[in-house]
Amino acid sequence: MTQQTRRGFLAATTGVLAGVAGCAAGSRESPEPADAQEAPAQDGSDRDSAYTSVYEAAIGSVAFVGDESGGGSGFVHDGVVVTNQHVVRDADTIGVRFENGEWREAGVTATDVYADLAVLSTDIPSYATPLSLVESVPPVGTEVLALGSPFGLESSVSTGIISGRNRSVPNGQTGFPIPNTVQTDAGLDPGNSGGPLVTMEGEVTGINVAGAGTSVGFAVSPLLAGRVIPELVDTGGYEHPFLGVRLLGVTPRVAEANGLGEPRGVLVVETTEDGPAAGSLRGATGEATVDGRPVPTGGDVIVGLAGDRIDTEADLGTTLALRLSPGDRVEATVIRDGERRTVDVEIGSRPEPEA
Repeated sequence: MTQQTRRGFLAATTGVLAGVAGCAAGSRESPEPADAQEAPAQDGSDRDSAYTSVYEAAIGSVAFVGDESGGGSGFVHDGVVVTNQHVVRDADTIGVRFENGEWREAGVTATDVYADLAVLSTDIPSYATPLSLVESVPPVGTEVLALGSPFGLESSVSTGIISGRNRSVPNGQTGFPIPNTVQTDAGLDPGNSGGPLVTMEGEVTGINVAGAGTSVGFAVSPLLAGRVIPELVDTGGYEHPFLGVRLLGVTPRVAEANGLGEPRGVLVVETTEDGPAAGSLRGATGEATVDGRPVPTGGDVIVGLAGDRIDTEADLGTTLALRLSPGDRVEATVIRDGERRTVDVEIGSRPEPEA
């Protein structure tokens, strides 16, 4: 998918994500950690005791990332501290404060603006047990806890459920959406960014990235993080797969204009000159007016990629992000001139985002 002009992180949401859960701003004194209290034993039927158990098992691995002027959150995973790229931005070093109050200076090992992820290297306390990523995103309705430092209030927790999966969240820094994000109604406020969204088993099912109001928040997919983080640690970077196309979701209006039997798939509006898909996918060749609105026509409609069914742009983004890599050649199923056909498509590497 092609780039757009750089804007503020998630600005392209046109107000939907007005409450970005980025960095808590404003000067503050870091609070002294409270002494841990032993939770009274209760039977497993008490919901509160279950939340407390998960919190107490995981919170030692969660850290504040920033300084006295503000910051976000992070957590220990596989020997590093994971957070969001937009929390550290262009810093080479940044402060990290763990649960027992000790400050560490952390080196910013590597960042990835496309997935909004960063890994930090520092001296990790022995009590900060690494948190693991889930192998698959749990179903909608699964209970989750968001851990972090909203508004600089360290060691905070909010509860909710997984409200949706496979969401595509705009990233105004790059023009490319973050694919396969996890939606939750757990409260995410400024300062929560980079903290973990954990299941009741204490596994990370998302890296919190943005909140919108009181009931909609998003977290970077653990499946995407599981691909990106090891590469950031090992090589200092990650190459994201790239088709080099501008797309339009097939709505009923688009389907009518293009003579499609059903409103599904994504229409190729144009291909990037000399891009990986330029020789195999066809962009729009004309335009029709439906209900008084112009609609591109004549482009390929992608309905399958690498064996995956493609109904939406989110489906296409997920297949690219989680199954494919630069250099792959895969089959795409398209509808061209009213006929279903298969074409070979090369997967390229995304260019650097515009400054």
